[in-house]
Amino acid sequence: MHFQPRFLATGIGSTPHADPIEAVKFVMSYFPAAPYWPQLPMKGKKEGFLNQFVAPLVELGLVAVKGEKYYFDTEQQEWGAKLANFYELYMAGLEGDDEALSFFSFSEESASGFYAFIRYLEDNGVGNARYLKGQISGPLSVGLAMTDQDRRAIYYNPQGRDVLIKTLALQGLTQARALGRFGVPVIVFVDDPGLYASGQSTYITLKKDEIVSELNSIYEAIKETGALAGTHSCAGMDWSILFDSNVDIVSFDAYEYFVSVSSYFDGLKKFLDRGGSLAWGIVPTTAEHLTGQSVSTLEKRLLEHITYLTQKGIDRKVIFDQAMISPSCGTGTLPMELAVKVNELTRDLAKAAARWE
Repeated sequence: MHFQPRFLATGIGSTPHADPIEAVKFVMSYFPAAPYWPQLPMKGKKEGFLNQFVAPLVELGLVAVKGEKYYFDTEQQEWGAKLANFYELYMAGLEGDDEALSFFSFSEESASGFYAFIRYLEDNGVGNARYLKGQISGPLSVGLAMTDQDRRAIYYNPQGRDVLIKTLALQGLTQARALGRFGVPVIVFVDDPGLYASGQSTYITLKKDEIVSELNSIYEAIKETGALAGTHSCAGMDWSILFDSNVDIVSFDAYEYFVSVSSYFDGLKKFLDRGGSLAWGIVPTTAEHLTGQSVSTLEKRLLEHITYLTQKGIDRKVIFDQAMISPSCGTGTLPMELAVKVNELTRDLAKAAARWE
């Protein structure tokens, strides 16, 4: 798909609502051209990013539940048989078996915003939407947060990590298919702030080539449906991981981490040259940084960043054509009045940028 968003505005995942219907209306009111389904952390732990991922693995018995804690039980006697059952379902899902794909879908109690979004589209149509956006959790964010029975991050267990990657891939695929039936192009983000860990001294065993390969396997599943694949990371990281991958859109906190991204200039230029897009998270999502911000202050900041890249040799038209505008992160933990301000600034900045020559 040839993607030239030209400052298309969208959001990053979460909103500060407890009611999924109100959250969907909130998203649609600000981002009608690229609406996304809202994640609702204010509803409680059941809506957390781990719960959205883990439900099918609990049902298969690969993940155990103790109180509110989920963990991979890799030492159970039936681990091998349950693992074989998982791979059988996974292969069926890859081959398009509807029952297997449904098994790997989000449960409604962990992603009520997704189901409210689908019902809204069924009842009201897509309106002026040019794209529909969804998101899944990223492998490092999940893999470093979730453990085995010995409290060791599951990312360091080869079998557990493979199950994790394949489950996320099928969740991306099922989400892309579900959104794709509405007749407009789909974007699925792999939200993975945990990518910051690569290259850190405390995570020295993480290997870049393995991370790239794992991300590519998730992107491939998403892109096989005809959808675009993106990744959002709102921290400093080794951006060459994404620039060297097959991702279509790199979403980053352009307010605080532009220097981090631009320091990987050669990789960034190659990424843009191959048609990759940047989602500029130029609208901050903290009260401290929002104070005193306006469209004009953010427009000035964004233009300074773009000018820096053009002075180093990237064509201005390429940057403009392949740019999206977004908040730096989700708004799910913000007070409502700040979430409104973030979305207003994002919407209005995108309109202003679309008029740039």
